[in-house]
Amino acid sequence: MSYQPYKKSIWLSTTMALLTANLFAQSPANIENKISVRWEVPTGISLKKNPTSKLIIKNTDSQQIALKDWSLWFNFIRGIDAKSVDSRFKLSHRNGDLFQIEFAKNNLTLQPKDTIEINFTTLGGLINYTDGPIGLYVSYDGKDTYADIKNYEAQRNTFTAEQRKAYLEQKFASNELLSKGSQQDILPLPAQASFDKTKSFKLTNTVSINSDNDFNNEAGLFIQFLKEQTGIQAQKSTSKDAQIKIVKTAGFEDEAYTLNIDSKGIEIKASTATGAFYGLQSLKSLIPAAAWSTTNKSLNFPYAQVKDQPRFPYRGLMLDVARNFHSKAEVLRILDAMAQYKLNKFHFHFIDDEGWRLEIPGLPELTEVGSVRSANFKDGKAIQPAYGSGAVAKEKQYLSTQDYIEILRYAAARHIDVIPEIETPGHARAAIKSMEARYNKLKKAGDLKGAEEYLLHDPEDLSVYNSAQNWNDNVLNPALPSSYHFLSKVIDEVKKMHEQAGVPLKIIDLGGDETPAGVWEKSPKIEAFMKENNITSVHDVWPYYINRINELCHSKGLIMSGWEEMGMKNFGKGMDVNPALADHNINLNVWNNLIGGGQEDLAYRLANAGYKVVFTSAYNNYLDMTWDHNFAEPGHSWVGLVDINKTYSFAPENYFINLFKDNSGNELPKDFAKNKVHLTEKGKANFLGVKAGLWSEKINNDTRLEEMIFPRLLAVADRGWAPEQSWENGENFDHQTYQKSYAGFMQKLGNDELKKLDKLNKGYHYRVPAVGVKLIDGKLTANTDYPGFKIYYSEDNTEPTLKSKEYKGAIPFNSKSTYKFRVITPIGDLGIVSTY
Repeated sequence: MSYQPYKKSIWLSTTMALLTANLFAQSPANIENKISVRWEVPTGISLKKNPTSKLIIKNTDSQQIALKDWSLWFNFIRGIDAKSVDSRFKLSHRNGDLFQIEFAKNNLTLQPKDTIEINFTTLGGLINYTDGPIGLYVSYDGKDTYADIKNYEAQRNTFTAEQRKAYLEQKFASNELLSKGSQQDILPLPAQASFDKTKSFKLTNTVSINSDNDFNNEAGLFIQFLKEQTGIQAQKSTSKDAQIKIVKTAGFEDEAYTLNIDSKGIEIKASTATGAFYGLQSLKSLIPAAAWSTTNKSLNFPYAQVKDQPRFPYRGLMLDVARNFHSKAEVLRILDAMAQYKLNKFHFHFIDDEGWRLEIPGLPELTEVGSVRSANFKDGKAIQPAYGSGAVAKEKQYLSTQDYIEILRYAAARHIDVIPEIETPGHARAAIKSMEARYNKLKKAGDLKGAEEYLLHDPEDLSVYNSAQNWNDNVLNPALPSSYHFLSKVIDEVKKMHEQAGVPLKIIDLGGDETPAGVWEKSPKIEAFMKENNITSVHDVWPYYINRINELCHSKGLIMSGWEEMGMKNFGKGMDVNPALADHNINLNVWNNLIGGGQEDLAYRLANAGYKVVFTSAYNNYLDMTWDHNFAEPGHSWVGLVDINKTYSFAPENYFINLFKDNSGNELPKDFAKNKVHLTEKGKANFLGVKAGLWSEKINNDTRLEEMIFPRLLAVADRGWAPEQSWENGENFDHQTYQKSYAGFMQKLGNDELKKLDKLNKGYHYRVPAVGVKLIDGKLTANTDYPGFKIYYSEDNTEPTLKSKEYKGAIPFNSKSTYKFRVITPIGDLGIVSTY
């Protein structure tokens, strides 16, 4: 799942500049508008191991500021050592990623335009600017008033001039390889397809579509698409001479179809509405981006014969809207894009430590408390700020029941199954705090029975633990009957929403990941529970809990899915495959395959043991990972760098074929793959498919969300649908064959599909390609991460705009000039600037 290495202690040193002492300084007021804060890191050195960085606080006001009666709070995804802070200050880790800096001496002031520099060293690495402090706010001590700091920025460049040139030349060389290969015609790649591009069928206004009645929804969506995106008008027809015929034909697999284009017109055959829908998506893929214009009078299609069905039945995306909320409108946009590329499973992660994002009738506290993040969290009516949420709570950071029902119906119309996730037993802090608030409210009212009905924690539990995201109170207690009563209630209400939507719930995900060491060890309730059930080790509480919630799901007619740990147990030497539950009909999402971490073959071991497995490869398909080592690229890095090449290179059933280095960049032993477990025939029968995951710790707006998802999600879609490629087979990786396949995909992506995303739903935000630059024979030559994009440049060290020169070819190089290159998309999105 989403792993982030945290430490309780990180060495911190503090230096102060330009501080003066004045007992008569002004009282603190409106501090948030009188200071600016900047985070800086060293340039030119590696920041991968315990780097030092600094917060610079500047007085931007015309009067001195007293450093008393207020403190600075911020979210920091790493950790800080409070013990080594200068004695004039007190730094506290509050919980999770929230820190506070207090000014311990009351006689300190900051003069106008002067600065404070607070230097601190991080255990672990700082890979890019999104590793820095975020969500900074001021707290006025003893007044319960808080305000967000308005002026904050983080450094985004760490290259020296020579390092930057080397980086740009390396990028140029990588980009150059994309010209070698033939552009694929349909994305995702069909199982079988042949084209005669010397001949074409012209689709002219008004288009007639003869569709089987069972395919009316699919035909209607295609008619809507033609009108909105191409300007072509279309209507249903019963004529046998209709230009497009969608025919229901027996004998096809559920998602299979054929597409035939010749002089007689366009014909799609399928046995199901899903197959018909996917045939229409392939037809859309054949429309070049240039023809996605409302001024069209006709559309031309090459003669084609396509016989197609997906490689895997499960092709999914996991979207986290818990850690940072994203609205119903944004979810619908993501579903549209998923449908266009034949992704069929939407794993909806709306519950985590940092937020509960779904209204549950009968348990209003889950959203009244669990969806509200506020600096005023100590009263129990909100949860603490996290991941840059700031001091002030935002309105309605959750989905209503009606919102969720609308999402279900929208997804179903596009042949996407929504799989809701209710995180347990870990990652449950928002639920725990919400039910604690309910407990306190009802207990105060004298209703102790009602207060305890849904209680999720043991108030007497003294267990000490630290979760992956640095929480010490985020795991529900499996000894409490109220924990299972709570889960039953939530599952029932979610099931009702599905029924109201007309989309029956079949699978529900109950999480199960990252339960930290030390949990439950000092809980009196757990101790009594273990004695009652003859359990001698706290490790055995885990499989008991998993089996019990699985039985709960089965009693409601549901299949339970969860993260890989559900199929594992700690046998005394860490987590390993638990064969005892392999035949209990549990679906597992396997994410942990960090190269060099020892679990690279975990997906295969679990599938071989009998668990149904969806390979959610963090190494290839975690879309919240950063693209490369440019400090300006956002994202996590704990699983390494994940660019679209790594995503496309994913070989789901022969994972080791193109692994050559571990996560630290060290060469793997030549016998690395031979010492790993491979997928057996039994395992292949249990291998459901592939999924991408996107965690939102660093994604607090919809633009960033889409930039992290696209274009990498299209590579996931291609790998999940396309038949096994020749470069995936055997023991030796055929790099040349792979490169041709990859280049063909990238040409389709850059020249065509991303241009369509510029127009679909008024435009999607995707990662704009960066520019590679190389000095060749006295001239600067530039190219892009994916083909088909215009480059703008300046020669005077100014930021390129649409008014700047457009790059048409090699530029004579003047060593006295500073050149800046960037891509700008038609909807105005800006690529990272490449400076040479």
